[in-house]
Amino acid sequence: MFLATANPAYPNDLMGKVIDGLKFNGAAFIQAYSDCMRGWRHAAEDAIKISKLATDCGYWPLYTIRVKDGIPTFSYFRGLDVDKDKFVEYLKSMGRFKHLFRPKFMEKEIDLIIYYTEQRNKKLKALIEKFGAEKPIDVYQVDRKQLEPQTHLQPGHGLCPGCGAGIILNQLATAATQVTGNNVIYVNNTSCVEVSTSKDNTHSWRVPWVHHLFESGTTVADAISTTYKILKNKGLYEGEIPYVIHIGGDGSTYDIGFQFLKAALMRLSSFVEMNEYLVNQK
Repeated sequence: MFLATANPAYPNDLMGKVIDGLKFNGAAFIQAYSDCMRGWRHAAEDAIKISKLATDCGYWPLYTIRVKDGIPTFSYFRGLDVDKDKFVEYLKSMGRFKHLFRPKFMEKEIDLIIYYTEQRNKKLKALIEKFGAEKPIDVYQVDRKQLEPQTHLQPGHGLCPGCGAGIILNQLATAATQVTGNNVIYVNNTSCVEVSTSKDNTHSWRVPWVHHLFESGTTVADAISTTYKILKNKGLYEGEIPYVIHIGGDGSTYDIGFQFLKAALMRLSSFVEMNEYLVNQK
């Protein structure tokens, strides 16, 4: 199993993790920081600056967990140390947190937010110390000039200017193209990405794309992948097994879809070893 956090403000890291995850045998889950300029209330042109600040202040650390034979190995890129000045700057940069600064500076509440972030990062550091890789600092070297142009998305979409999801989609599709070519199926929960890339009678996808509800995307993606593998093993499918990428938002990861996501990750991490039809199949 491959697990990681990512941030589009650090594209080499995000694309490197997508490529790494697609090459990993079994499940891969990447949780990306996705700026929402309308909901978070800030200028569209500030999206990358705020996204970068989220990691640099310690709020959104970038780390990776690789699980092999049931043993996790932790590594990290940056963002484990909390910078209090940058953290306050991060909070100030968005209108959604203006109640913390006006009409009065709510120092106690801000300190509490920073404290909880520090405690979480301390736990991450302890895990890295306990289960750290031989070289725990994980830096992806991606020469973006040498990457093939992505072939999964049509030009244009309905996402807002400055939307983090749009930036992530481009980086995701670019990285995925390097590994999958066009042999890929995307499964997409109801979300901003789904609505904006399937509007009206024209969609934005050049490769197979499946829309599903908030909660069931991971289950559908798992089923598609598993079906191809079993058919291939039984000699009922002669083509190359397609890669399956599931795109989900808050609803499918934090809200009603969390149990489905967790179950799919567990199935994909162990089912390969338990099912005779899936042994040694990517």
